[in-house]
Amino acid sequence: MRKIIICLLLLLVSCKGTEKRPYTIAIDKNWYSIVLNGQEANLNGFLSEVLLTIAKNKKMEFKLIEANWDDIFNDLDRKKYQAIFSALEELNFNVAKYDFSEDIIKTGFVLITAKGAKYENLNDLSTKHVGYLKDSPSLALLQRHQDIFASPYDALPTLLDSIIKDDTQAAILSIIPAYKYVSDLYQNELKIIEPSLTDQAIRLVTLKDENRDLLNLFNKSLEKLKKDNQLDKLKEKWGLPH
Repeated sequence: MRKIIICLLLLLVSCKGTEKRPYTIAIDKNWYSIVLNGQEANLNGFLSEVLLTIAKNKKMEFKLIEANWDDIFNDLDRKKYQAIFSALEELNFNVAKYDFSEDIIKTGFVLITAKGAKYENLNDLSTKHVGYLKDSPSLALLQRHQDIFASPYDALPTLLDSIIKDDTQAAILSIIPAYKYVSDLYQNELKIIEPSLTDQAIRLVTLKDENRDLLNLFNKSLEKLKKDNQLDKLKEKWGLPH
């Protein structure tokens, strides 16, 4: 499997005695497992900068490498690297095999409605039309509500325009592209309903009961970034929901 070492300098530590080897963390920059609608570069830039900030704060080194989506977990299992950035869900069978950090950024689906609409969740949309993008996993959420009319759309702008025209009363969309459009082009017409419909998020993932020191360090550093409002500032910088 071809891996490209990303040129990301994360602060080399010079100290007396034996130098610590850098932690190697892999990332699939295409993010096939989540719906981003062109926001991949923003997400990758954000994650790289989170790692850079932690490295500077802790005076340590990380090596971030790119991995193919179909090999990233196999190579983690083979211990070719210590951790990966992943949107793998914390289901029981995954938790039995892997350890997960705290959420770095949410990536699940959200409900979008007109600015003045009173809908708060899918239950409020009984007998209404709710749009979704074709071939999106969001259809599975709508299929749980047999009294909702699911309306497929080919393009994201067309889907959002349909809400403004009241052709559909709401839409389900992944939170990252939803935030990009609703906070910019549609900020006066549409709104995102919180909380998200699914708990999907990107986390640091390690093999079960291995590299606990890395996971503990990452969680503590992430908590400090949240407390100091640095994490939200980085999300804002990269145009991501915060």
